[in-house]
Amino acid sequence: MNKKKETVSIGFLYDVEEIELEVVIDYVIESLKKKFNEIFPQFDWNLKLLSKKNIPLSIPTDPIDLLELGSSIKLEFNFDFVLIYTEKPLKNRFNDIVNAVPSNLFEVAVISVSRFMNYNTRQYYDSVLGLTMHCLGHLWGLHHSQDSVMKKLYLWKDDLRLDWTDEEKEQILDYLKIIADPRLEETKIKKYTMLFYLKLILKDGITIIKDILFNKSWLLMGRLGKLTVVTFTSIIFLFLTAEAWEIGGAMSETWIDVSSILIVAIATLSLYYGQNLHKVAKSDNIKEQSIRSQLVIKGTILFGITVFWFGLFFISFGIISVLPHDVLLKWANKSGQLPVIHYAKILATFGITAAALGGQLEEEDDIKAVLYYTEET
Repeated sequence: MNKKKETVSIGFLYDVEEIELEVVIDYVIESLKKKFNEIFPQFDWNLKLLSKKNIPLSIPTDPIDLLELGSSIKLEFNFDFVLIYTEKPLKNRFNDIVNAVPSNLFEVAVISVSRFMNYNTRQYYDSVLGLTMHCLGHLWGLHHSQDSVMKKLYLWKDDLRLDWTDEEKEQILDYLKIIADPRLEETKIKKYTMLFYLKLILKDGITIIKDILFNKSWLLMGRLGKLTVVTFTSIIFLFLTAEAWEIGGAMSETWIDVSSILIVAIATLSLYYGQNLHKVAKSDNIKEQSIRSQLVIKGTILFGITVFWFGLFFISFGIISVLPHDVLLKWANKSGQLPVIHYAKILATFGITAAALGGQLEEEDDIKAVLYYTEET
């Protein structure tokens, strides 16, 4: 008896007013069905085209709006992935030109065909197909490669490759085996919230961690300009304030360690709730995809702030090491050897406290872009 294939579902969304897009997306869907059935016959592929009115399409179109829309559509229709197409150019934030924005956080990609509309018909269709495969590759955990469709877009020119390497196909297969498993809400466990979370972590914990790292979460704080400026301004001020050194001298090592952990947790929650990230990827019912996205958001912020704390610690350690210790000992009301590690911890913790404030000064869309985007391509 043949084992039933697990289904991988992908939604293709476009604005109903962009009539010509339907023909292009139909070509993409038929090409992908043929390709996927050939190279990934282990799965039953459900590729569905959706048209929708009132998609937010300002010029240029903000990918953040479309990514959040795609996340809602994905939860509403229980898709595994959603691709949103537009003829409008996309608003750029990190690169000079942006043709697509995949988001591993949401398992959604936004694709603009505006660059290819002046091509001849076959080249236009294949370019959109290639860009779609490139985005799906990112959503399935692939990085850039010179030897496949994962090649960076500016290198395509006349060498458009509409395939992945054998190694990339193996990586995709491993990823899809996890994605294609039945959703937890389809089991009896859905009534018990804590058990649902525990089961999700046990089932998908490694993939969630990979997504957090794939988001380059260690660079999170460095990409938030206002937060970084407030943090370093505060630390410079503390370096020159005798009271800070005196207070630090009276604090025990245990108290500093506990305070550091608490401050990192508080800063994470401050950024998470202060920027309304708890409202992202929300569902009225308990859904694995929704909870998974929320865990990735929280994990990305927590990991980013933790890495930032260590960065501030090493910077503080280096600065304290070269400052005149006689002066610092007087400020701290201490004698003997200056406990450099102790004070580096204190300054790093004070810096994270300032970062929690700085995070509220950032524009909400800037923080969302850093969290949502896998890349601008």
